[in-house]
Amino acid sequence: GNAWINKSWLDKLGLEMPTNNEELVKVLKAFRDKDPNGNGVKDEIPMFGSQNSSPSARVVDWVINTFTYYNYARKWAVDENGKIEPVFTQDEYREAVKFVKQLNDEKLMSNIVWTCNNDNMKQIVTPSNGTSMVGVFCGHLTLHCAKGNEVMYEYVPLPRWGCAIRGDISCYLTTYITESCDNPDKAFEVLMALASWEGSMRVRYGEYGANWVDPDPGAKSELGLDATYKMISDPLTQQNTSKWAVIASCINVYAEGETAQVDDTTDPWIKKRSEMHAESHRLFTEAEANNNPEKVIPVIVTTEEEKANTESIRTNIDSYVSGMLTDFCTGKADPNDDKVWSNYLAKLDEMGLATYTDYVQTAYDRG
Repeated sequence: GNAWINKSWLDKLGLEMPTNNEELVKVLKAFRDKDPNGNGVKDEIPMFGSQNSSPSARVVDWVINTFTYYNYARKWAVDENGKIEPVFTQDEYREAVKFVKQLNDEKLMSNIVWTCNNDNMKQIVTPSNGTSMVGVFCGHLTLHCAKGNEVMYEYVPLPRWGCAIRGDISCYLTTYITESCDNPDKAFEVLMALASWEGSMRVRYGEYGANWVDPDPGAKSELGLDATYKMISDPLTQQNTSKWAVIASCINVYAEGETAQVDDTTDPWIKKRSEMHAESHRLFTEAEANNNPEKVIPVIVTTEEEKANTESIRTNIDSYVSGMLTDFCTGKADPNDDKVWSNYLAKLDEMGLATYTDYVQTAYDRG
């Protein structure tokens, strides 16, 4: 996830930008205790996000990655000898969940991170009354910040320490032309139109000339890349606009934010968002170099037979690990207790973790 910190709060309290977990705890305690939003009420949320929202908001995952490389969608590690091991059984993972439990116990992380959704996050991160409530949050600046709300101007990217997780290429929608279609050739033409540059831009960014236009000659994006379009007004979270958002199949060719021209005519809120994304991207690139990419397991492709043979084990283990992560972090199960941790590992063995790992190893070796 992308982490953002309230720079206005840091400045008001005379705090330095944190660069490790020890410094982060110091800052979060000050956010909790010293009324940085100045309203005289102890209502500040030191750290916030959502394990129940988009990957960018998974704040617990962000914390785990300060200890070890952890991709919630692919919880495996590979050592220098090519041996596959589950991340969720390793000592570094245990230390990470101990730390999250500490944050939870000391009320430095909101306990609603396990249940809140995008709309809940938006209302909390960018309150309508204009008084900031959150010190550090993980999230997407479009999904989790109310458009135009000036509270967002208080935030800057939080420097990364530890590991950076690059999201996998993924497809969210599948479109079918069924046998009941009277003219499948025309239907296919519609799908191809949606998959074109113009079609994909219309799906996501709305109407040409109203929401976006061609870039100026030689224009660059905030990332220094050649601009492929110029933003006027982002319609993603607006109602009654000429966009299809995520309800249509398209090709994600617009490289959100990465190749958008931003200049003095751009909506100031969108310009600020673009600047924040660009700085976050720079920090991410620096951190990613520390991941030892050759040790990061790629997408595992299994055969239909392998998938069928492991589906029950995989489903049960994934569900158990996810549930225990919540229990460890919230204190329902104490990760500091050696007996509790041993029982957790023993349960995984009983569920067939060794068999599941062997299948993943076979698929990894096959490439």
